[in-house]
Amino acid sequence: MSILDSTNKPSNILELFSYDLTKFFADNDYTELQSKDIEDVFMVEFEKRFPYVELGLFERVVFRMFNNKTNINGSNHVNVTMVANNRYVTKERLQTISDSLFDIYGFDDDGKGEWTNNDDKDFASKDFERQWTLGDGKLVYAIKLSYTENRGLVLKIFFFNRLIELLKDAEEPSYY
Repeated sequence: MSILDSTNKPSNILELFSYDLTKFFADNDYTELQSKDIEDVFMVEFEKRFPYVELGLFERVVFRMFNNKTNINGSNHVNVTMVANNRYVTKERLQTISDSLFDIYGFDDDGKGEWTNNDDKDFASKDFERQWTLGDGKLVYAIKLSYTENRGLVLKIFFFNRLIELLKDAEEPSYY
């Protein structure tokens, strides 16, 4: 069962959250975790604690920003990682998020749909992973939901800035 109801179905992952991820830098309540300078790429990570437990699981979010120093026009990207507090992780909560993402995006990259008995086994062995690669052309982004022994429960949005760009394009009125 997903966290969606038929009357107010979200059209993208951002609509699942109470917190507006696009406002991450609006306040100065984030901290810089690390920065690295690797060849032509500069990477910096910022972390923020949510004011509440998001989706009943996530207490913090990390923005990882990449800057290609040799090509400053459109080559930069942002990855978003939401990390769950292990004390909140249950099979039911993971199933709810997984099924909600299926409701929004359909089958994942491996053709998996709603939660199955195999997912029960993957959860029990802490070897669960779903990924949806979405978008088109230069605006491809991905959503990855995983639960592993080493990392716990993590929800990632790769190329978050491309998702935002797609959403902006969808809001613009058509003049033809």
